Amino acid sequence: MDHGRIVRLLKLMELLSSNVDYTIPELMDRLETSRRSVFRYIDSLKVAGFTMKKKGTSVHKLLTNSCHKIDLSQLIHLSDEEAYLLHNLIGALTSDCQVAINLEKKLTALFDATSVTEIIGNKVAGENIMRLRQAIDEKKQVTLVGYESGNTMSISDRLVEPIKFSTNYTDVYAYEVATGITKVFKISRISQVEVSLTDWQHEDKHVKIETDCFRMAGKEDIPVTLKMTLKAKNLLIEEYPLSQKYLSCQNGNWILNTTVKDLAGVGRFYLGLSDQIKIVDSPELVGYVSNHIRRNLSVFLTNSCQNTTKVFEIWNK
Repeated sequence: MDHGRIVRLLKLMELLSSNVDYTIPELMDRLETSRRSVFRYIDSLKVAGFTMKKKGTSVHKLLTNSCHKIDLSQLIHLSDEEAYLLHNLIGALTSDCQVAINLEKKLTALFDATSVTEIIGNKVAGENIMRLRQAIDEKKQVTLVGYESGNTMSISDRLVEPIKFSTNYTDVYAYEVATGITKVFKISRISQVEVSLTDWQHEDKHVKIETDCFRMAGKEDIPVTLKMTLKAKNLLIEEYPLSQKYLSCQNGNWILNTTVKDLAGVGRFYLGLSDQIKIVDSPELVGYVSNHIRRNLSVFLTNSCQNTTKVFEIWNK
């Protein structure tokens, strides 16, 4: 839809929801468009979920107080983190503030709607997200063309049944037909999405995948407790806003007490701030960090020795 059509559609919404009853010819005049286009815009609003009421023979009204849920999937997206932060910010206002009340109502309406992001920097990723959203809505199989796997270090086509998106639409959860496993696929690693005419064939095998506050997906619930300084706490909230729900202050220290689906996310965070964080009664995390340090230290020492040898060889020349 081009810019002119978007402007006319928004203007039509304004006119149809006003206190003035406009006839079709009057709408044609104000929108500077044809009768056919006016009816096409009205049909588009109906398809989007807006409730229309006809008055007389030539007046249409947009009901703004309809209890019918409007699907805003083509207009706006709010991630879990964005909604959580907005709720906190609104909650900081006085309870009787009318602006806060209005914002809360709007946020609730938007957050309850099924949504998908259209405003995305990468055009290819944006188009792939739209095709995946279509396949999810219509329950169709898709082929992830040229998917780059970080685990197998290969590029291949994957036939999947897409189920849902992750927070911020960085991943798509999908059932892979060849392996019979529900997996997490990175949107950025998909070259192209081809929507098939074939319906889902394995819906009963789809497994619900949840993510933790570090945005890691998995089936496990691994308990993790961290004692942090104020600096580490602030960096944690800035990078992972949902973690704030699991934080508490005890004797001047900040305690994160949560469960994670995969140790990679919390492990990376700890390793970057190990002088500001203490692992408390979390043996699985201690084991993960120890193995990570041991494995990478060996690689580092090997590379360092090779580099040192090269330096001496150059020096001796």
